Amino acid sequence: MLEVMGLIFRGGEVKKAKDGVPANIDININVDKITQKAPDGVILEFTYAVDYKPDIGSLRMMGEAFCRDNPENIKKMLVEYKKAKIVPMEFGATAINMINANAGMNSIFLLRPFNLLPPFMPPLIATEAKIVAKEKPAKKK
Repeated sequence: MLEVMGLIFRGGEVKKAKDGVPANIDININVDKITQKAPDGVILEFTYAVDYKPDIGSLRMMGEAFCRDNPENIKKMLVEYKKAKIVPMEFGATAINMINANAGMNSIFLLRPFNLLPPFMPPLIATEAKIVAKEKPAKKK
């Protein structure tokens, strides 16, 4: 499993077409290129894209994730990536999740001047009455 050793952003772009609350937010993380730098190290060049629908705006962030794994896994991953241009999840799930978390948090700084929502939801907080109702067992008849 790829371990992210470092992550940097190389560019970003925000476009806002109109004001409003989006009905849907689509998030896509694409690994555009993988470059092997050592037998146990690769650089994943990625694009993090958020589309606010319908036609409200978009965000694109590009960057690089410096990752390592054992040389055997790196070889397998590169072979699979060359075939389908997709990082196999058994090797890249941790790296993709790290990119998602970092890009999502850093996107706040790009989105704020445009008054677009960050691409993540804070955890829902239940009222005490709802919590108590969930904890009580159902009455038996």
